[in-house]
Amino acid sequence: MAVYYVHWTLGHVSDQGANIDLIIGEWGEAMTADNRSALALAYRLLDTSPSLMIIDAQARPFSNSPLVGRVLRREDVIGTSFAQDAFAVADAVLAQDDRVAELLGGYEMNL
Repeated sequence: MAVYYVHWTLGHVSDQGANIDLIIGEWGEAMTADNRSALALAYRLLDTSPSLMIIDAQARPFSNSPLVGRVLRREDVIGTSFAQDAFAVADAVLAQDDRVAELLGGYEMNL
């Protein structure tokens, strides 16, 4: 379903946040980059909870990957199933991937 990349500076999540880059689509031997789209999210720690926001993927380095067929802008994603998928994948990464635990800043993700 998706490939994800998470970028942040160790020890600076609270002041700089992070980026979560996703390649969402169909995978398998018969699939090509045309079956996949690049989406990007900005992650920030607010006073009350973590926050995710869809951003334009064109500015992110991963959007040049040969795995990507379509690079989505924020307006291409908001209000679509791509947005739902992106938030679901990002939530799962934050809740289940111990390598990014620093991003939660003490908050717990409940799926």
